[in-house]
Amino acid sequence: MMTVTKLFFRRLVAEWKYQYQVWKTAVDWIVALYILTPFFAIFLNYYVSWWRKAPEWLHYIPLTAFLGIFLIFAWSGTIRIFLEEADQLFLLQRKAWISQIIRYSLGYSMIYNFFATSLMIGILAPFLWRYYGLSSVEILLIAFFVFVLKNCLGLAKQLVELRFKGWPQRMVKWVMFLIIGGYVRTSVVLLMSRTGLFYLSELILLIVFGILLYQREKVTGSFFEDVLRERQARLRLAKFMLQQAGTYVKKPRFSRKRPLLFRTSRLLFKKRNPVNGLVEMCLKAVLRNESDVGFYLKLVGIYLIMILVFPGDLKWLLWIVFSIMLTNVVGISWLEVINSPFVCLFPWLPGTKIAAARKAIFLMALPGQLLLGLVVVLQTHSWIGALGLVPSGLVIGYFTAKRVSLKF
Repeated sequence: MMTVTKLFFRRLVAEWKYQYQVWKTAVDWIVALYILTPFFAIFLNYYVSWWRKAPEWLHYIPLTAFLGIFLIFAWSGTIRIFLEEADQLFLLQRKAWISQIIRYSLGYSMIYNFFATSLMIGILAPFLWRYYGLSSVEILLIAFFVFVLKNCLGLAKQLVELRFKGWPQRMVKWVMFLIIGGYVRTSVVLLMSRTGLFYLSELILLIVFGILLYQREKVTGSFFEDVLRERQARLRLAKFMLQQAGTYVKKPRFSRKRPLLFRTSRLLFKKRNPVNGLVEMCLKAVLRNESDVGFYLKLVGIYLIMILVFPGDLKWLLWIVFSIMLTNVVGISWLEVINSPFVCLFPWLPGTKIAAARKAIFLMALPGQLLLGLVVVLQTHSWIGALGLVPSGLVIGYFTAKRVSLKF
């Protein structure tokens, strides 16, 4: 006889089997034997050496950089709710079963976050203990703090997504991210100076977690949104691998009837040729997609945080590194556009595609590169750097985009 417990664990086993099959398609025995095994052996060797002696490069990394890692880790991911579209035929008639599956899903997400947090803290533990002087008790307290915070943010983001739509949702998330950033920094400072206040801060966080957990269990009318979120979470790894392989991945339709940018579809380039036409299609497709723009802004925001917390001597080096990384990331958006069914209807010449890729990737990455450079100028007060910012950004962006376009 089928019970709600058996149903949940059957879906859980099916989920892990599916993710294993996805990994299996990308990591065969040759890759595992000749790439992954040596990599893990080298990493283990370095990891053991970190416990014996702190690496020299830690002198250039302040503790606030690790706070940024904690914040990004806690913000990432979501709380899984193992519901499927077919449940509307049967389970929607059984409210108790739906509630029980949600409880099981929340419990599974907490266990998953516990192991993920343990792994992350375990990797960073030798740095925190050997170089920054944190005791084993303080490291465990940080691990527990990050674990609870990650669960709180997963629940809070879902409640925000259910309550707000469109730009109000993004604004609320940005405000929440900034507040949580200040809260993480303050809590770790209290741990190292006033432990009693840190315990009070963690107690408040536990109370908030209990309230959010109760509110999420009692939410009604969110079945279809939970199903969509679960589908996206399940296909995240497969979608990432398909994008890296250059395969077109169909995007979900949005409720917005008119795009936020380029509503009247005006021409962007006066000179009309196949290259400009293809670049124009790419830019409009990316800028009209809220998820692509949101991902771009989040990525630039993460780079900005890293630049702000690092010492002044490294800010210009980070700007160059992040500019190159940003150009490589926006190349994924080009792959999505060029491999879409509509664009593939036209017989594009290989030379046209390469030239258009170079121009489109350069233009998409340029605003983020210049913004990062402007922050570095304001932080370092370097007027010489300010004069060379635009030409340097153009040169770095052009040659990086040229190199990235050759891969496609």
